[in-house]
Amino acid sequence: SPVVKVAVKVKDGKELPKLVEGLKKLSKSDPLVVCTTEESGEHVIAGCGELHVEICLKDLREEYAQCDFIVSDPVVSYRETVTELSGQTCLAKSPNK
Repeated sequence: SPVVKVAVKVKDGKELPKLVEGLKKLSKSDPLVVCTTEESGEHVIAGCGELHVEICLKDLREEYAQCDFIVSDPVVSYRETVTELSGQTCLAKSPNK
């Protein structure tokens, strides 16, 4: 699942179709990258790490979209996990009887 997300925006509004087409090509070429469009119209690229996203942006700029765009700062998803066994016993009620 993607960890790092960046938003991309074209510098010139006329090149928006090129960017959208480039994002589709990028999604097809790399199975680990997720390209989405938010409700606000923002185009978001999500990848496995900062280096992965940088490589995707380079490919998008030079190969797929072939247009110049502005990139936001990367946003990292915060994830938690259990690291050790708890000494405390916890009981939970299940809706299944």
